[in-house]
Amino acid sequence: MTEALFQRDGDLYLPTPACGSPWSPGQLHGGPVVGLMAHAVEQASDNNDLHLSRLTVDLLRAVPNAPLTVTTRLVRGGKRLQILEASLLAGEAEVTRASALFLENRPVTVPEQGQFQPTELEPPSWPVEASIAEAGGWQNRYSPVGLHSTAKAVVIEGVDGSGQGVAWLKLPLPLVQGVETSPTVMAATLCDFGNGVGQLNLSSELGCINTDVTLYLHRSPVGEWLGLDARSRMQDTGVGLVETTLFDRQGPVGKILQAIITMKAPG
Repeated sequence: MTEALFQRDGDLYLPTPACGSPWSPGQLHGGPVVGLMAHAVEQASDNNDLHLSRLTVDLLRAVPNAPLTVTTRLVRGGKRLQILEASLLAGEAEVTRASALFLENRPVTVPEQGQFQPTELEPPSWPVEASIAEAGGWQNRYSPVGLHSTAKAVVIEGVDGSGQGVAWLKLPLPLVQGVETSPTVMAATLCDFGNGVGQLNLSSELGCINTDVTLYLHRSPVGEWLGLDARSRMQDTGVGLVETTLFDRQGPVGKILQAIITMKAPG
């Protein structure tokens, strides 16, 4: 039985089947990759008073289902601001690169017009057995097991290939076995689903895949469920953008931006 997305063996992170991708067998879903980068920079930060405010992840190439290592580097340290970089390696090859911005939390009084507005969507309060793949009706003959079959979801609207969707998602497993998953790492792991929730199908055979993820968090999520309100748009050059608002039961928590290009849809 899978107990986590990754198992740890010394400096190696070993992917479990729950990391699989729907796009191709033998490759990892982007979610566990982004989550692992968030975990790495969070562990490397030496200031617990700072908040992960931005994480940009470049998916340089497909990440194989193989032992992985992560290296981190402090770019700028400080009491109010910190920047770290991380690289994900499969053997000697760098497959993913990330940059993280940590900012200080300091209490201030914000005028009403400058406040984030609360959401009216309540998260599910009942047991949910459907995976995001089942909830979205995704068919997949390449990789039936992966994060898309592991993450739980309740679809509010869309998630049908029309380029828009609203859904609540839950990560039922820890990212790393034996390590408590922080709210920010949970958000990072699920944020790659912006392209899934807002998937834009150009035809029955042509969909969109993202080449990067930028996650902005203006506060840490609260609770097990994370809401995604995603919208995809594309130019006739085949290049587009997914914009997703993240929220919990208290309101918005951040934004996701993903650059997309066309790719033959799985299934």
